Amino acid sequence: MDYKIPNYLKYFLIISSLMITTYIVILGKGLVNPLLAAFLVALILEPMASHFERFKMSRMLSTVVSILLVFIVLSLLFVFFSAQIASITRSFGDLHPQWNDLLERGQETIEQWLGVDTNAQLDFMKKGLGDVLKNSANFMSTTVSATAGLLSAGVLFLLSLFFFLYYRSFLLAFLYKVFKSQNHEALGVALVKIKTVVRKYILGLLLVILIVGLLNTVGLASLGIEHALFFGVLAAALTVIPYIGIALGSLLPIVFALITKDSAWYALGVVGVFGLVQVLEGNVLTPNIIGNQVSINPFAAIIGLFLGGMVLGTLGMIVAIPLLAITKVICESVEAWQPIAFLIGEPPTEPKPPSKPSFWKRLFSSKKTTTSA
Repeated sequence: MDYKIPNYLKYFLIISSLMITTYIVILGKGLVNPLLAAFLVALILEPMASHFERFKMSRMLSTVVSILLVFIVLSLLFVFFSAQIASITRSFGDLHPQWNDLLERGQETIEQWLGVDTNAQLDFMKKGLGDVLKNSANFMSTTVSATAGLLSAGVLFLLSLFFFLYYRSFLLAFLYKVFKSQNHEALGVALVKIKTVVRKYILGLLLVILIVGLLNTVGLASLGIEHALFFGVLAAALTVIPYIGIALGSLLPIVFALITKDSAWYALGVVGVFGLVQVLEGNVLTPNIIGNQVSINPFAAIIGLFLGGMVLGTLGMIVAIPLLAITKVICESVEAWQPIAFLIGEPPTEPKPPSKPSFWKRLFSSKKTTTSA
């Protein structure tokens, strides 16, 4: 006698499983984040490693060369940002008068709008500085532990990336052993879709970042903002966080314009540049370059961003869209989960109602009918 589980019990089992899984992921975030990042990067590097192997290169050597190329690119980016940050730090050191003037204007504005006099503001700042100094030991220990955690995560990322690439055939065979033979065809199709979607999304995103960085740099340079290249590239790199990345990247150049320029119009110009680039990125660049490779509706993407940030932090926000795309492909492959894929994806376009013929068309058609009669 077959026993069917009631729908309400299925619901509670699914919700409980999701909550337990999420809690485990949050607890193991230090392990999950580098593994997840390594998995996505391995999907991008797999064609490169396979291409090297076609030229009689061993699996070990092709894996090492592919990872070495990524390491070189990341090292060059690190050197670029480090040099730019050092230059900006020197610029801030030469701007004591402008900084003091901006601080005085801020104090006067607070006094006019909020009624808090300058002495009270100074007392508040001194108290805050004293609290910071009291907690400096905790801050230093937190910084040291965070740095150690970052280094260990980087080592785990590189090791995971190496083994994902080196053992890719072994891991693929494992997946086929997990599923029954009658599902192998559907599994193969799903794996090809996942690799294609993630690869095209990330490569398209890199092209969008390149174009956004160029537009940001040209816009800031036309305003005469110093270090335009750094600010433009930084804001473009933050495009990996959809919807809010460019806005976050605009904060630093706005503050820099307020300090270095003698008019607030420059800061408003920076806001205008980044606002225009944001509109172009969201409505022209991303839809046409990345296109329908992901096909995630904006509401699902925003929910995914919030959930990714809550569970995995900043990396969760960065990888939220690729993970949603992978989830959509998996749900499309399982008949019972296809409604979830439908809910995540773009809504189908409704057919336009047939338009009525214009007055002139009706007039000329009636004349033709009368003439033929």
